[in-house]
Amino acid sequence: MGNIIVPASNTLREDVTALMLLSAILPLSIRGSYDVDDLGRTNILFTTLRAFGADQVLKEILIVCPPDEVSVIREQVKKWPEFIIRVVSEEDMVPELANHRQVRGWRKQQMIKLAAPRELSTPYYLTLDADAICLRPLTESLLIPDGKALLQYEKRALHPRWWKSSSRILKMSDHVGDPEVGMTVTPAIMASDISEATGEEIAANLRGKGSWVDKLCRLHNPRSPSNWTFYRHLRGRWTEYSLYYFCALKRNMLDKYHVTAGTETHPQLLLIHDSHPFEQWVPEQSFAPNGQGLFCVVNSSMRFDIENTWQKIAPFVPGASDLKMP
Repeated sequence: MGNIIVPASNTLREDVTALMLLSAILPLSIRGSYDVDDLGRTNILFTTLRAFGADQVLKEILIVCPPDEVSVIREQVKKWPEFIIRVVSEEDMVPELANHRQVRGWRKQQMIKLAAPRELSTPYYLTLDADAICLRPLTESLLIPDGKALLQYEKRALHPRWWKSSSRILKMSDHVGDPEVGMTVTPAIMASDISEATGEEIAANLRGKGSWVDKLCRLHNPRSPSNWTFYRHLRGRWTEYSLYYFCALKRNMLDKYHVTAGTETHPQLLLIHDSHPFEQWVPEQSFAPNGQGLFCVVNSSMRFDIENTWQKIAPFVPGASDLKMP
């Protein structure tokens, strides 16, 4: 199920992609968790990625979706020949998921982001969601300055249970590093080595009882009596990013692979929140040439009409008259 959709290639293109440090992963379902048209929303994502030259930065984009949606999505992405796009079934990439059909889609997507090194060959990968919007030109030096990926922080107090649950899963203190801050959400850049180490840490002491994916999935089986216990309650609020960040601290890997976004040295931010609330959003400020944000998100959960979103941002997307949203 892993056919590759590739634009017409030549030796130069192949030589360049071989040297690229960054790929991207996009977990996707035609109808998202909030029963909205997430496949349609990718039109805005890919239109803005194309407008801002992401095809020159990303070695490939891996789309991971439910098995019965592969053919539909594969056909849809043919309209983006600038990118090397692979569409694979989530159960081909993460076979353990076939044994845990009760797990909700957004939980699967979190595990897919952590499992990306199973399919991607680059040392780093950009995580995307269907409702992300690229705001300005992307370059490798912006995303991975001096060979280390941007990492953006937010206050742990915004989601304290993420950090407590993840620390318990990883059997470590939740006061490591600066206890006030932790890694923020999608879009993010993850190091393949840290993601693989995170899986190893989650799987520690399983003694052959499945993989790290099985362990996380078992925390979300409502039919299991063990999931109606205090033990499960204390561990069930993890996220891919809180697990990843804590593992990086536990193994002293953070400084080797990441630099902090939003500093004097690296003022760029992976994610800005200007688009909330949507009704008050002034896109001109988000897309301003002197802005710091590389991406924003118009959350699928808000159920905003795709066409309305596009009309709001189109005046600020370079070449929008020629880049009509398909």
